[in-house]
Amino acid sequence: MESGELDEVTPPTLGARLSALDSLLRPRSVAVVGASPNPSFVSMILKNLRRYSYEGVVSAVNPKYDEVLGVPCYPTVVDVPGPLDLVIVGVAHRLIPGVLEQCERKGVGALTIVSSGFSETGAEDGARRQAELAAWAERTGVPICGPNCLGLMNALIGMVALPTVFEPLVSGHVGAILQSGMMAPSVLAPLLARNIGLTIAVSTGNEAVLEAADYIRFCVEDQETRVIACFTEQFKTPARFAEACELAAERQKPIVMLKIGRSETARRAALAHTGSLVGSDAVVDAVLRKLGVTRVYSVDELHEAVAVFHSRKLPRGGGVAPISVSGGAGGLLADLAADAGLSLPPLPDETARRLRTVVPEYGSVGNPLDITGQGVFRTEIADGALGLLAEAGNIDVVVWARGFPSRLDRQSPVGQALERAVARYPDVLFLVMALVGGHFQPSQSPDVPIADPMDHLDGVPFLQGSQYALEAIAALIRYAEFQRRRAERTTSRSPKRGEVSRGGSRIAPTASGRGSPRDQARALVRVAGGRPLTERESKAVLRLYGIPTTREALAANAEEALAAAREIGYPVALKVESPDLLHKTEAGALLLDVRDDGALVRGFELVLANARRAGPSAELYGVLVQEMVDAGTEVIVGMSRDSQFGPVLACGLGGLFVETLKDLQLLLPPLTAPEAREALARLRGYPILLGTRGSGPADLDALVDTLLRFSDLCLDLGDLVSEIDVNPLVVGEAGRGACAVDALIVPAQR
Repeated sequence: MESGELDEVTPPTLGARLSALDSLLRPRSVAVVGASPNPSFVSMILKNLRRYSYEGVVSAVNPKYDEVLGVPCYPTVVDVPGPLDLVIVGVAHRLIPGVLEQCERKGVGALTIVSSGFSETGAEDGARRQAELAAWAERTGVPICGPNCLGLMNALIGMVALPTVFEPLVSGHVGAILQSGMMAPSVLAPLLARNIGLTIAVSTGNEAVLEAADYIRFCVEDQETRVIACFTEQFKTPARFAEACELAAERQKPIVMLKIGRSETARRAALAHTGSLVGSDAVVDAVLRKLGVTRVYSVDELHEAVAVFHSRKLPRGGGVAPISVSGGAGGLLADLAADAGLSLPPLPDETARRLRTVVPEYGSVGNPLDITGQGVFRTEIADGALGLLAEAGNIDVVVWARGFPSRLDRQSPVGQALERAVARYPDVLFLVMALVGGHFQPSQSPDVPIADPMDHLDGVPFLQGSQYALEAIAALIRYAEFQRRRAERTTSRSPKRGEVSRGGSRIAPTASGRGSPRDQARALVRVAGGRPLTERESKAVLRLYGIPTTREALAANAEEALAAAREIGYPVALKVESPDLLHKTEAGALLLDVRDDGALVRGFELVLANARRAGPSAELYGVLVQEMVDAGTEVIVGMSRDSQFGPVLACGLGGLFVETLKDLQLLLPPLTAPEAREALARLRGYPILLGTRGSGPADLDALVDTLLRFSDLCLDLGDLVSEIDVNPLVVGEAGRGACAVDALIVPAQR
């Protein structure tokens, strides 16, 4: 994201934060405070530090014991011999100030506090304790994970400081960042059971000091981490989060995020759990889409997205072809692919013809492809099907669909065919998917022993469950498109401040001799003195950015109104201009389709009388005489300022679509032409823009151009205004342009 989108923050230097996290996540020595022979989370952490052959020095701290679970135990942190990288604290909150004092005297590198009793309680005392914890970390420079967390782990060095037993513990390429500690087993254990290995896993807790963004950045910098999985309740510092995600996108390290809080109940639960506010879910969607973060909605979906993002290459396009041994499975996959937004393109005639020479006659040549059960046993069928699909030209991802989750024999006909296809067709992505999820079986049949087991293909774990697997493939294709467009943006010239966009390019506005459009627009807002700008003033701001508006003139009396109407040309609209009457229709201060002088004089007096009746104390500036715009499609364009992420754009069709169906798309500036077009295509009312019932298509180029210009306007004014409303923006048929008929700008209240 560019500067100005989010509130600026000045975090500690990146190098300092990352080196501090080394003590936390790559410790050479660990002491566990509060461990005892009695069952507890902190005692289980101590046991796990021994269980997985962590090679660092492990100690316990508890004045009651000389030894705990076979580990030397000392009265205080200061008494532990040698340097200490990481101290894990699991004592009552009233004892923690004393532990902090010991840690400062000892010069420890980092702390993880699993104890509760801080801001998550919602009580004043808990908030105070957490503030004191943060202040201590700020003063000493010692980073803290937690409090109220479950712990952390680094599978690469066998350091499991979590109270969960993982069988097996597999090191790999996934970094997991979990704001809910008790969700850790649900997220991590199934991955490990499928031989999907981890680098680090962190339960972040209340994030009094370190936050999810810091751990994301650590994973981005870590050479072994290729995929970042997040279970997220809130964004503590949105700007820092955005910076970390931008860096992940730059390094092509995909982030998969399960963000809770879509429902009001979930938002309240997150607040109670972490003591932090959560924002609008629709805004979160827009933010994650902008940053290239894949959002998922269940743990099962998270698992499959994490698996598919192990791919060493991104799909070159969106064409997908599943292969199965069942016509019924093919029908299921076709239905679910449509639900996931995947394209299963028809096979070229030549490809279909050649496939018919390979597939048994009782199979089905099409997309999906049914090669029958013989394809499992006959190498020529599997080889032929995989190769012909790869050579079709419109297929970018080939998915081998199997019955249930299990390993595959690399020496079997299918195993050999899949690995040959990977080697022969490097531009095509080959995946293996089970039609259902569940326990990962050692083989498809106990009667067929596996000589050379495989559960990954070209580094990608076998996927599970038709629905979640296909949604994961769709996410991978979207991420590939995101990266292509990001590459295009980074190779193009960065816009100069004050320039405005047209159709995806950038042009400088005409100079007026009074400063840049940004300076002029900001001056117009400031001159209003905190009151909402009138329609005429608001449109003046739009015009500075090249957004077309209606021709109009303000009339103080009927004679001036007549002169204006004759200049503009009938028919016209009459609108009372007043900073105190924001809703003219309800006040009766608006009259449309005035067609002659007589109607204009009568209408002039009528709208003024209605305005005086609706607002006896309202200040009336006069009556705006405005051209009537030719018929077109009414679109609403707006901006509001999100408390976390700053200016957020909204666009949608007017009337029933926005009022009843809430058919709006939210976007974050700066906007690109592809982003604008994608947002319009996601609208349920999009077919209307394409033309329906005899009407031609709307001028989408003009609409996109307006959205880009509006995006620049919002970036320039985002800190001064709380709301901008262009309603309606009338979009004519193709080639006829767009015109803002009404507008409102509301300054932010300081």
